[in-house]
Amino acid sequence: MTNTGHANHIPDGQILLVGGGQGIGRAIAADFPERSTIWTRKSGVDTTDEAAVRDAYISFEDKYGAPYALIHTIGDFVEQPLLETTDSTYHHLFASNVDTVFQTIQAVVPSMLKRGTGRVILFAAAGADKQRAMLRAPVYFAAKAAVIQLARSLAAEIAESGITVNVIAPGLINHDHSHRESQARMLSKVPAGRLGHPQDVTAMVRYLLSAEASYVTGQVLTVDGGLQA
Repeated sequence: MTNTGHANHIPDGQILLVGGGQGIGRAIAADFPERSTIWTRKSGVDTTDEAAVRDAYISFEDKYGAPYALIHTIGDFVEQPLLETTDSTYHHLFASNVDTVFQTIQAVVPSMLKRGTGRVILFAAAGADKQRAMLRAPVYFAAKAAVIQLARSLAAEIAESGITVNVIAPGLINHDHSHRESQARMLSKVPAGRLGHPQDVTAMVRYLLSAEASYVTGQVLTVDGGLQA
């Protein structure tokens, strides 16, 4: 089923959504209930496991062929100063935020290239593309900066294929699994004066999926109400 809004047309094809079980990912899945395949640990796919990703994609491709879109939303958050961060937390944050992106791209994008059109949307965090200190969560932001670099490099590498690659960088988005204490502390730095809603982000997803966004690639699109952090 094709999802058409009043302005933007989204081409047909399956959406492979990595992390659609909660928060922003769940909101995206709700926007496309008839064409989303969700990968989470609860659905049986551990995207930190290279073999699990490969096997899951073989099953997906046998059923649907190459997806129109790959959307990767997962990535754990820890707010901790650098010198207080343990080795295990460091490795966990990079496994969750970066390894899962790399392994999913490696498994999925080659078949999308054969399709010759499509969208890759990754998620970072507002400010991760800035060259400044991130004292409240330096390892998390370092991991998200790595995601941005992977996205920009992939975008340039496959630009001629007709597949776009972009990053959405949300700010303080209020949902059931958001970090309330951190958001409450940071809210005064949001000029818009409110927390964001998942729908503020899904509107950006719909645009990037649309045919009208075919010339937008290698970009970081920030959705943060003007966050000054």
